[in-house]
Amino acid sequence: VRDTQERNDYDLCTVGENSLLEFSEYVPGKKLPPGKIPSTDFSDPEALTECARTKPSKNKSAPEKIVCPESGCTREFISRASLRKHLSVHSPRDHVCAECGKAFKESAKLKRHFLVHTGEKPFPCTFEGCGKRFSLSFNLRTHVRIHTGEKPFVCPFEGCRRKFIQSNNMKSHLLTHTKANTNQRKKTENNPLT
Repeated sequence: VRDTQERNDYDLCTVGENSLLEFSEYVPGKKLPPGKIPSTDFSDPEALTECARTKPSKNKSAPEKIVCPESGCTREFISRASLRKHLSVHSPRDHVCAECGKAFKESAKLKRHFLVHTGEKPFPCTFEGCGKRFSLSFNLRTHVRIHTGEKPFVCPFEGCRRKFIQSNNMKSHLLTHTKANTNQRKKTENNPLT
């Protein structure tokens, strides 16, 4: 169990720290201060995406970083699995769709893409009266949340109670907090008497 000092650490996007997506569960009862996450710049879309993907570290000491071996790449990772996943961005797109010419790095991604052309939707929604079908099981799982009301992605900001079905919607929402904070700062800078 983490001690109180560690629980008050809101530097969530540092590799190996708490994920924004898991913050509410990982530190029960704790919320982020309105409008900011220390050490995080959400004006960079890549930083926001990386931050939302970061998982909590299993050990308390800082993990040793693994550097991408590709020439010119400066990315660092906390696990070999993360590095392996990243390395695909450096590989060529050898798997080409015969229908439209779109290229993929993995044959599995090409097979999944091909469902767009066949129109095949093998994953039906089983809720009575719905009738929707999906080409990907992931899309079905996300859709089912509409019926169940499940919203697993919770805004980690203090005073905000918004919940979301999809992580992308939460990421977009997070920007509203940082924009509001930036607008407030600009007003203060322009009129220091307020």
